[in-house]
Amino acid sequence: MQDYDFRSLNDKEFEVLVNDLLSKRENTRIDRFKAGKDGGIDGRFFTASDNEVIIQSKHWPKSGVQALIKHMKKKELPKIILLNPKRYILATSLELSRENKKKIKNALSPYIKSENDILGQENLNDLLSQHKDIEQKHYKLWIASTTVLETILNHALTGRSETKREQIIENSKTYVITENHNKALEKLNETHTVIITGEAGIGKTTLADQLALYHIANGYELCVIAEDLSEAEDVFTKDKKKIFYFDDFLGRNYLMAIEGHKESRVLDFIERVGRDKTKRFILTSRSTVLTQGKLIADLLKIKRIEDKEHEVTIQSLSIYDKAQILYNHIWYGDLAEDYIDELYVDRRYLKIVKHRNYNPRLISFITDPIRLSDIQPELYWKYIEETLDDPKKIWAHVFDKQIDDLMRIAVCLVVFNGGSMKENDLKESFFERSFEDALITQSNANSQYAMMIEASVGSMLGRTIASEPKNAIINLFNPSVADFILSRFFNDYKSLTAYYSCLNSVSSLKNLESLHSSKKLGNSEYLKILCNLVKKKITPVFLEANPTYFIRLAKLILDNQKSISNDVVALVINIIEKVGFMPVHEEHIYDACSVLGDIAIHFQVSGNMNLIMFKFVKEASKKGLEHDDFIALNDFVGYRDYSDFTDKAQQDELRRHIKDGLVDCWSETIGEYVSEDYILDDFMRPDEIHLANDALYEYLEKKFGEFKLTHEEISNVMEYFDIEDKIHSNIDSTMYEDERLDEVNDAREHSGELNEDTMVDELFYRDK
Repeated sequence: MQDYDFRSLNDKEFEVLVNDLLSKRENTRIDRFKAGKDGGIDGRFFTASDNEVIIQSKHWPKSGVQALIKHMKKKELPKIILLNPKRYILATSLELSRENKKKIKNALSPYIKSENDILGQENLNDLLSQHKDIEQKHYKLWIASTTVLETILNHALTGRSETKREQIIENSKTYVITENHNKALEKLNETHTVIITGEAGIGKTTLADQLALYHIANGYELCVIAEDLSEAEDVFTKDKKKIFYFDDFLGRNYLMAIEGHKESRVLDFIERVGRDKTKRFILTSRSTVLTQGKLIADLLKIKRIEDKEHEVTIQSLSIYDKAQILYNHIWYGDLAEDYIDELYVDRRYLKIVKHRNYNPRLISFITDPIRLSDIQPELYWKYIEETLDDPKKIWAHVFDKQIDDLMRIAVCLVVFNGGSMKENDLKESFFERSFEDALITQSNANSQYAMMIEASVGSMLGRTIASEPKNAIINLFNPSVADFILSRFFNDYKSLTAYYSCLNSVSSLKNLESLHSSKKLGNSEYLKILCNLVKKKITPVFLEANPTYFIRLAKLILDNQKSISNDVVALVINIIEKVGFMPVHEEHIYDACSVLGDIAIHFQVSGNMNLIMFKFVKEASKKGLEHDDFIALNDFVGYRDYSDFTDKAQQDELRRHIKDGLVDCWSETIGEYVSEDYILDDFMRPDEIHLANDALYEYLEKKFGEFKLTHEEISNVMEYFDIEDKIHSNIDSTMYEDERLDEVNDAREHSGELNEDTMVDELFYRDK
């Protein structure tokens, strides 16, 4: 039997639970009433003899039994006398002894007829054990049950997933189940994937968290994806229940152009999850980012990505939903009473939930006592109004008044790096930036960093401990920190140059590109920063130490070569030639092809550069690439005339390497490519196997056209795909679709329903 303490419920949720349980015990419908000064009624029903029975619920997790008895005598008994019910039932979340019940019965005599009408924590748990449907109905109660928590906590997870799981559990108490939750859960169950979109602060991550928690509670293992989808692919175990979670999968703060066709890997993975009944996939993205992503990446438009989307909008939250979110943050928070009192003056809580800038993130900020340390209670409402009217002031106040120069440097570095950094990388960049400003010295650098990071975490930064401490990730306390910092520094070319020159990651360059592509950084300033980075970083030593950054920066320079001085461009080319190699990694094939291709097309190259290009293609062809990567390599080889290579034999050798790699790629992944392009989805009869075979051959012939594969080579690839199994799968899928009930819009129209203002007043009513 469960042993709930009911702390996961607020007082109003506790009232509903009590009424539901008593409805079962008494085998009757319980009427619930609006609270008010003349109330004292949380529920009511009538007996067969038409006698009125009143129910009162007291959820006092922070008080004791003696305080409850005193309150019942002084405050509630006068109300009971006025109501004069034939029978009175009291339910409390406190544990009650037999002696406690006797005192309560005597205090409320003659209205409590029996100690059976005094329900303490243990009695409510007994009723819950008898009525499992009530337990399941109350999501927040069920999700906090001992059994469910043991299920959730007993999964062996990576450090990142474990940290995320603990955050989800902690935040679940303030969660409000709205229609968004139900619709997103339905979509996830139907398609196995849901992409939750919405604008900043609307609650995308919170919704995604709770969907993940629901599945963890039902036996799914959580796998949190940080940046590379290979993290999920590596643990994709057949027939094992797993839920994959990819938060902000198109960029943490603003659009980072989709490159290297990485979006195809996400979409391939979505298709793979869709075919596995034991897998679920949750992704989040800002609406504007996903929309722009579709404009850039054709795959996002082609793949019916809209079928997986669920958009969370402020319009999808009712006034009452918003009020519940505010109420939960107050109920479960540590906001002092004198601050809470300010929200009740002239029903200010209504002004908050109706404000044009309302969103759940702002609510968490304005009710967080840590952020109110220098704001007196009498100024609290002014702070709330200013925050709602201009949300950026939240972080302006913290950034300008509550942290020092060293903390500001760390926050800016994390923002300009894309919202997160490995701690070792942050430390290195922090030292470089701080030394430049003479804020620290070599002798006190480590101690200054330690104090800075301790003070920053929890205010504007967060720290995630991975499986090993050395892999700790420093990220933003909240994504809106980046929005504020970027708006603050958009026009500060000097500061941008200083920060980007201290960062050595590809993600920092992508953020710089985004500032430029979104017109937030002028073209002239953007090019100046790029040239500054080249002059500072493009050296043989840097290339060997950080080849991925070098490739990316070289690509940006060559993409803009017409607007950049010749000496900067020449420096890039000379370093490549001097080092004598182009590092190869699957994720950077596109960038490397672009760099070498630009050099091949636009510049006179030496024999040494030709050799570098030859080695690059030969080595790259051996990597575990995707189809589009081989297209890039093939196009690159096409940039060069036969005469530019040492001999035709080398040209033919490169083509052969590319072709062999392509065939290996398709032999392993043909099923995923065929599925994602819907080539054979229309074949529904076993006697169509020959037609399906012809369709598959024609599809592959087009895919391989520029690679000039022979008939025998295409046929060999086809042997890795079971056409007959695909047809049977299509038949099963169609039967399933036919059996599904049409979606019914439950348009509930309640006659005499309370208006929303009254419902909010009832929610916020307190008996003081």
